[in-house]
Amino acid sequence: MPFPIPLDPEFRKEVVSLWMDDVEDRLAQGDLEDAEVSWKIANTIYLELPPGEGCLETEARLFGLRVKLSQHH
Repeated sequence: MPFPIPLDPEFRKEVVSLWMDDVEDRLAQGDLEDAEVSWKIANTIYLELPPGEGCLETEARLFGLRVKLSQHH
């Protein structure tokens, strides 16, 4: 069982950012399969934020990474 992430939205956004960094690192290494897994984790955590706690910058970065991943498939 994974360690639960604290509910604090700002902490969760930081975790999402770290997972997105991981996606970029894995893409740079050509590791598409694990980049996809990391993107799904980042997206899931982001979508679990409470209403009103979203971030347009984070959403744009998630979308941009999704596009990059799609271009590599």
